[in-house]
Amino acid sequence: MNASAEQAVWFQYRPGVVVESLRVAHCAAPTSTNTVVESWCRLKFDPANLELAAGPGEPVTSEKAPACAPCAACLLRLTAAMDTGTIPTAHDAEASDDSKLAVVLRKAQWLLDDAARYLPQGTYDQRERDALAATLDQLAGLIREQAPAHTDAAEQPRT
Repeated sequence: MNASAEQAVWFQYRPGVVVESLRVAHCAAPTSTNTVVESWCRLKFDPANLELAAGPGEPVTSEKAPACAPCAACLLRLTAAMDTGTIPTAHDAEASDDSKLAVVLRKAQWLLDDAARYLPQGTYDQRERDALAATLDQLAGLIREQAPAHTDAAEQPRT
């Protein structure tokens, strides 16, 4: 996992601030400002209305409340920030090339969707551009590696 994913802080609205269906756990990088918290899904929150929440896999402590359901967009950004080479698979089994390709394809798809939305608005920063470029390079490498193994299948007409 890279530094930004390791330093992620999970938070949610305090009970009673919003209806329960809107109490989802969001993720953000730690910040020293107490004026506004901007989550990875780009929503902004007043810190007075928030409580720290236990992140995925973290134990609940006196400082961190049990997390509500995670925000899907924040969870996707966390996944995109992770180094896919360090993600353990089920029972630490070796992941197949096809499953690695599928993970990187999903990550690229999500980053491309994000770029399509925020580039025209001028709110797509260099860090996000670099992450997209690195993911697309990784995807291209995986596709090139798998091409010889699937040549027989490519020659078969699809029905």
